[in-house]
Amino acid sequence: MTDQNKKRAFGVFLAATALTALAAGLSEGLYSNFYFEVYHVTPAQRGFIEFPREIPGLIAVIVISLLAFLGEVKLAIVAQILTIVGLLLLGVFTPPFGIMLIFLFINSMGMHLYMPLKDSIALNIIGTENTGRKFGLVNAVRTGTAFLVGLIVFIGFRTGVFHFEGGIRFPFLIACVFVLGVIVLLLIIRRLIGDPRINTGKGRFLFRREYKFYYILASLHGAHKQIAGVFGPWVLIDILLRQADTLAILGMIGSFLGIFFIPFAGRMTDRLGVKAMMYVEGFSFIFIYILFGVMSGGLDSGRFAMVGIPVILVYILFIIDRMTMQLGMIRTLYLRTIAIDPSEISPTLSTGMSIDHVISIVGALLGGLAWAAWGPQYVFFIAAVLSLGNVLVALNLPKREKPDFS
Repeated sequence: MTDQNKKRAFGVFLAATALTALAAGLSEGLYSNFYFEVYHVTPAQRGFIEFPREIPGLIAVIVISLLAFLGEVKLAIVAQILTIVGLLLLGVFTPPFGIMLIFLFINSMGMHLYMPLKDSIALNIIGTENTGRKFGLVNAVRTGTAFLVGLIVFIGFRTGVFHFEGGIRFPFLIACVFVLGVIVLLLIIRRLIGDPRINTGKGRFLFRREYKFYYILASLHGAHKQIAGVFGPWVLIDILLRQADTLAILGMIGSFLGIFFIPFAGRMTDRLGVKAMMYVEGFSFIFIYILFGVMSGGLDSGRFAMVGIPVILVYILFIIDRMTMQLGMIRTLYLRTIAIDPSEISPTLSTGMSIDHVISIVGALLGGLAWAAWGPQYVFFIAAVLSLGNVLVALNLPKREKPDFS
């Protein structure tokens, strides 16, 4: 592929990233409120829902292996089609709880297939120069778009145009339109760069001793993801009884700050190296989850007031937690520095995602039960302890002044 095609493909990929973020904000970003308002789920049930929602992440590597002959871009298009099918069903119907989980599984299958593919496609387009800065730009576009979708969600729910109770769920249907746009852009990318092959390794899962620290980081991310995506919002929804418009406002604030934070993190990764940024990520999680545990336990027990400074502090923690999760790009950049062959990046990302989702499924189930039995604070305290793993991994990485992307 020519340099000109690479530049054009990168611009198209940024547009696809924006549309993907719009679709996610109008679907996945609203699921917790959807479960609570339509199906009135308990904390334990909320944890159980993550089982059918996260199973696709566990088996995605197998599906990618079986469909590897399609190439990365065509398979990414298949993933988007599955995403649309699940969203369309959730947007039009209000089935019994068990059937809803099937619709959710279809949608989640599409989203999880796309996760490792988009990173691999991005690396193929970006090349080897200024990788951290360019990945930071991709994440900044995603975050900036999340600010826009937060505004859409806030206005939609405040005016009553968006709602969950009965009838058509317009946020999910609008998300389908954005996903269709992603498919069109992926077709353009395929014309510009071709369809990079997927190396599935000797088996369906690609395990190498050289990638052991990446697998550990993927495991830890599985635990962090459940806290940031499930139990963090559940503090606002179940304890503070906040609705989608409040979460949208907080998401907008986090997205606005992320527009500046994420490119900065990308530049710092290029300047300081992956090892240093892993320390930042690990200590950030420890600090956030200890505070989150203290605040959620105090609010749930009645020791803290449901208004004023305690609520504002929870809002701040929620925003910072979402921003810190964006440092997950460090894992992908780290894998790039140690990859034996560029064609192994996609299957290794897929394998890491499967490991991530094993932890996610177990963590969600145990977290929901721990919340119900002992209180929300213990979910966050355990997450803080697990975050020590990020620091220990950083300690064991070779010292580099800068990441080696050559």
